[in-house]
Amino acid sequence: MYDNLTVVDYVMLARDGGRFGLGVPAGISNTFADLDGFRQAVLGSLQVLIDIPPHEQAYLAERMLMYFTSCDERRFEQWEFLTWWDYLRAETKSLDYQRLFAAQSQIIEALKAEVGSARTVGSGLEALFYSELDYPGSDGQLNRIMNAPTNDAWIDPWERYLRSQGVEFRLPAEITGLAVEGNRIAAARINGPRGPETISADWFVLAVPLERAQPIVSTPNLLAADPALAKLAQLQTTWSAGIQFYLDRELPGTAGHIAYIDSPWRLVSISQSQFWREDFASNWGSGAQRESFSVVISDWTDTPGMLYGKPAKDCTPQQIAEETWAQMKTHLNGAGAPILTDDLIESYSLAHSIVDPGTPQARNDEPFFLNTVGSWHNRPTARTAIPNLFLASDYVQAPRNIDFASMETASEAARHAVNALLDEAGSREHRATLFDGYRPREVEAFKRADLARYRAGRPHVLDLE
Repeated sequence: MYDNLTVVDYVMLARDGGRFGLGVPAGISNTFADLDGFRQAVLGSLQVLIDIPPHEQAYLAERMLMYFTSCDERRFEQWEFLTWWDYLRAETKSLDYQRLFAAQSQIIEALKAEVGSARTVGSGLEALFYSELDYPGSDGQLNRIMNAPTNDAWIDPWERYLRSQGVEFRLPAEITGLAVEGNRIAAARINGPRGPETISADWFVLAVPLERAQPIVSTPNLLAADPALAKLAQLQTTWSAGIQFYLDRELPGTAGHIAYIDSPWRLVSISQSQFWREDFASNWGSGAQRESFSVVISDWTDTPGMLYGKPAKDCTPQQIAEETWAQMKTHLNGAGAPILTDDLIESYSLAHSIVDPGTPQARNDEPFFLNTVGSWHNRPTARTAIPNLFLASDYVQAPRNIDFASMETASEAARHAVNALLDEAGSREHRATLFDGYRPREVEAFKRADLARYRAGRPHVLDLE
């Protein structure tokens, strides 16, 4: 599966009526002798990447530097309880500052700056920053996607491998509950292709999303065995789902990801088929379709659109398609020849997880876990108080790693679950490798100094407000 990753070299931040590109600033070192050298590297990146006034660039560089050099204790005990919006003092800054750097978290990380913790957003951006500067912790270029549709490049090869190892799948199936005997899980109850079943086993890994896990673990027997599982009820989800436009010809001028900074629905897109290993029309399209243009809508519930004045969830599928296309056109069609025209669209497909849009019954069957202020302390570890039950999903704690909803966090939680199970079973099998995130040696000295200040009850040395 790893060999099916391909590099995306280009990212565009598109604005209403114009656009500008993002790239790694040349000549910036990835080693820093002192705090001022680190500051200049961060500021240099911002000056190239972000079009905001110089005084706001300098302020933003200070805030980023403050987070990068904050000790772990300050991150988890101070920044975890402050929103990213407040951390950046966004309310006092320009609209461009707010949209380009405060609100970007909703586009990049499916987070809302007004409720997401500074620790969560800051840690994610820190990982992106170090990866973009090609620190030794990186295993390749930052921005990579699959070289084919996800099922072809990832899910199907994975399933074939697991079956070859003796894994038995029951699809489609839904887990309806866990039976507890004593302090252990005795069986799982499912509705599957054979109807209702009770499956007994020695070990159980609950690897389902948050909204599926919450009702399963909230039964009296489960909570009696592990009262800490009650905290899952306090965790929240958000909507983030997409629409696929199938075009009758290839799309020019869109060589990578595009973030539509001023779009009401917080859009980001990628013209996918140009990165795929085989011709789209011959292998995946209807024949009339030449391009797969994928768009994620990050704000479904809060902000009215341009055409119909309604949030996405209150629009019909046709209205969602028209509204999304219109918002993208305002960003990409400038003074020259338009990039997006209505006659490009051969068809579209709304994410199947969006059910009954435009009706009072509208719902999302696959919401994202939403990190909110203080939510870290309500999140479980992979090991539970029930000796043979383990948790693996993106809401599970994976210390010192990025932890917003993503496959990276879900995979890391799974590795923690595997190791906990092997430990509990007394197995001699090798353990899964854990990834703590890269920690540059140059920054560790600053973190040690901040730890001394934090323990003394003093603010970070750069926290001047």
